[in-house]
Amino acid sequence: MKILITHRASEHHIDAIKEAVPQAEIVVTRDEEEIAAHMPTANVIWGSRYLPELLPQCPNLAFIQVSSAGVDRLLGPELLAHPAQLINARGIHGTTIAEHVFLLMLALARQLPAMQRAQQEHQWIRVTPQLLANRTLGIIGYGSIGQAIGQRAKAFGMRVLATRRNPEPDQWADEVWSHDKLHQLLPLCDYLVLATPLTPETRHLIGARELKLCKPSAILINIARGPVIDEPALIEALQKGVIAGAGLDVFYQEPLDPASPLWDMPQVIVTPHMAGHMPDYDDHVVDILVENLRRYQANQPLINVVDKQAGY
Repeated sequence: MKILITHRASEHHIDAIKEAVPQAEIVVTRDEEEIAAHMPTANVIWGSRYLPELLPQCPNLAFIQVSSAGVDRLLGPELLAHPAQLINARGIHGTTIAEHVFLLMLALARQLPAMQRAQQEHQWIRVTPQLLANRTLGIIGYGSIGQAIGQRAKAFGMRVLATRRNPEPDQWADEVWSHDKLHQLLPLCDYLVLATPLTPETRHLIGARELKLCKPSAILINIARGPVIDEPALIEALQKGVIAGAGLDVFYQEPLDPASPLWDMPQVIVTPHMAGHMPDYDDHVVDILVENLRRYQANQPLINVVDKQAGY
């Protein structure tokens, strides 16, 4: 077995892989020429840094492990046409992303940006906060991340409404609806969290029409992908007071354009696509990789396999 590692792997991660498959040839490189030289004979790639145009020359490639949950940037025609399975890191982000969501929700509900501005100006200004308790949270995209958000929302005493492609009852949601009921859900929500993968169906899922369906007091949180929202429509909605505020971790363009109006809006919190970050992140990715290396050797089904046609 040959494993090509193009991710920034530490020595202890490589050691864990060697322990799982001691007979494997392991190549660690981020150099494009070296990647091109080793791809055609690789059985496994760990990392999103590879050359898609060479995939037709990789007859032995069984799977590609990436370190993100979202894979929208990887699903080009070469990968879609190749039989290699794509493995993502879903399931490891739930806690850290859910905590980030509540950081943004609480900061906006309690008007933390206004208090920070007052502190910088040495002004003693009291503001009237909003509550999370007894308010309705809408979660668009109710996979493992959405469920982690729902679990914490119930601890705050919130009513949780969620949408997903295949709705089924869940202990952390009061109701789970299909995506086609989005327009019925939006007017009910005090807080709206976007946690859906980016696919052709979810691109611009939230546009001007959807924002107008929201309560004027609604707060929107996006930890999904930037293009899930029509960003110009969101900017206009915030400028006109169509919704009350937004906490945004993802954007059309990253880094966010320094000229974007979002930077200076008092009712917006911008974070630099960091909701999923945590100190031991790669340890969890390696756990998935090692498990799949063992399964691959034993001819067993792999875990965390992406449906390449569906996009997640």
